[in-house]
Amino acid sequence: MAAATLPIVLLIGGLVIEIGIAGAFIAYYLSQSGFGVKLSAEALAAAKAGIQDAKMRIVRNKNFIPSPNPYTLSIGNNSAQITVCKELKTVSTACDTAMAGKFEITSLGTAFTKRRQVQAILYINSTTGEMKLESEEEIAIQ
Repeated sequence: MAAATLPIVLLIGGLVIEIGIAGAFIAYYLSQSGFGVKLSAEALAAAKAGIQDAKMRIVRNKNFIPSPNPYTLSIGNNSAQITVCKELKTVSTACDTAMAGKFEITSLGTAFTKRRQVQAILYINSTTGEMKLESEEEIAIQ
């Protein structure tokens, strides 16, 4: 009788352990997907903060070109890498095409492993210094 119960106990124990391991994997992947969404939102917020920082610097100085370009802005545990192009826009590489009287700001926000990128086009009136936001949109990371 004891010899017959040992394989049954081992079989049931193995099934319980297998179900437990499968449950742990499912819980891990579900938590990572929610964590990934949170990190992605934080990366987008960092990218938008980078755009706001560059806009503030341009309002203060109409001839603002950062050195080095791009420059990095730390936002808590996240960061934004900001490229500012004066009278140029990005077509295939950064700042490669003429665009008179405008600034292009590209901000790449990073949160752990997630990255999001936002691009803004600003028009600056050379006589009054008035700034108008022409567009601000999230763009695909290349």
